[in-house]
Amino acid sequence: MNAQQQMVYESEFCCAVLGRGEEFLLIDLSLPIEDASDAARANGLVYVGCLAVKDGKAGVRCEPGTAAVFTMLCASMAFAQLVADRLRPEPQGDAAAWLDALYSLPDTRG
Repeated sequence: MNAQQQMVYESEFCCAVLGRGEEFLLIDLSLPIEDASDAARANGLVYVGCLAVKDGKAGVRCEPGTAAVFTMLCASMAFAQLVADRLRPEPQGDAAAWLDALYSLPDTRG
């Protein structure tokens, strides 16, 4: 197993990066990738590397060449946003807002 495969298997969250220049596509490797990779190839995007998070630390494996590095740099901010969205807790409904509204009602008891 090479270093890139090891990073993918051991990470908590990992995306493959397909791109060309500033144009890129992040593919979540925990989901089926057939449709996304076919669409990317049709648009001329090629594999440039992987971005991952393992134990709270970012990991990057990039194909050689300055073009691949440039595309990975462009994709890194979008990847950071995906990780942040995944870490954000799911909303628990509107119970907190309902309670705030309830306690802000005027007391009409007398």
